[in-house]
Amino acid sequence: MDAVPGTTIVEEPAVIALDTSPRGTASKDVEAQKTDLRARPPGMRRTSTTPSTNGSKGWGERRDTATTFPSGCTSPTLEREPTLRVEDEALHGYPTLASFLGAHEGYAIYRRFASLNARNLLYHQAKLVHLEHELHEMEQTFANEKHLHYNVRHIFGAEAGSSGYILQKKHEEVSRALDKYNSLLLEQHKLLRLPKPDSSFVESIYNFIGSEKGDKPDWLEHPENTIYAVWDDDRKPIQQDLVTLNQEFRNQDPFTRFFTTILMDWWHRIYSRFKPADGELGEYIYSEKAISKWMGVVTMIVASALPTLSIVVLYFIKSEVWRLVFIVLFSGVFAAALAIFTEARRVEVFAASVALASVQVVYVGTGFGNGNGYSNG
Repeated sequence: MDAVPGTTIVEEPAVIALDTSPRGTASKDVEAQKTDLRARPPGMRRTSTTPSTNGSKGWGERRDTATTFPSGCTSPTLEREPTLRVEDEALHGYPTLASFLGAHEGYAIYRRFASLNARNLLYHQAKLVHLEHELHEMEQTFANEKHLHYNVRHIFGAEAGSSGYILQKKHEEVSRALDKYNSLLLEQHKLLRLPKPDSSFVESIYNFIGSEKGDKPDWLEHPENTIYAVWDDDRKPIQQDLVTLNQEFRNQDPFTRFFTTILMDWWHRIYSRFKPADGELGEYIYSEKAISKWMGVVTMIVASALPTLSIVVLYFIKSEVWRLVFIVLFSGVFAAALAIFTEARRVEVFAASVALASVQVVYVGTGFGNGNGYSNG
């Protein structure tokens, strides 16, 4: 039917007929009609009621109600319990895995696809090389048209079909390729700065995926099951391009790596024998704040004990020669402790070691100058 000039045709939504006969209501799954949100007709909107004030349990019911269609047909009312945290109702599979990774900062581990990104950069780089040579050949072709090489207005303001117009289009093509290449290059630079994850966190994700308590332990099929896979012998990640978004892994000192890997593995073997798992899928969750707290306690004890220990030992050493030998040895121990327990740079370790050695020398010189009667034996 042709439209009349000056009028607008509005298409009404299709009318959905419901089976209201006694035969249909007795045989059909009524609960499926109420809860299957994917089958609801178009035009439905979700509304939430206010909290219940009549003494009923929990918050007020949230109802999915339907709008009235032009034909007067209204879809059935859909009711279900309110959801306060969708993570608690995540289905087994990727929804559960996403909830697990999102709940703990240490598990924000993903692949950066190093080989694919390198190949993508190589392809764009090769494309730019060809464009560079094509532009050079064009400039050589128009070498006699000097005005094109002296003033860019003859290129970017040229008329269609002219030599300047041809160069203009080639410059625009080169510019678009350069923008894409430079953007990819900078993105790769940012990806390379992301720290590598600890292998124990990757193994935890792998164990979580293959937990026997899940609905289907082997739900992740090949090749998706290779992302967080680990070797059977050393439990190290198979993929070498895994990165973590947790910045605490950027510059971990050796003590932190030892504490979070070897020491925590040893503690987990003992702890898991006497305590049940924390999660429904058999996983053990250790608080990052508690781990950081204990690492801080150990670091503070070592930091306060080392300088004091050197003075105590120097007090009991009577020989001048052995005092000097101890200063040299203890300065090396102090520098090693700084490298192990802190993220100090080399110049900072050097400066701190020199400062401690100076304090010890002053102490020894003061003791000798006061004539305390120390023997050389």
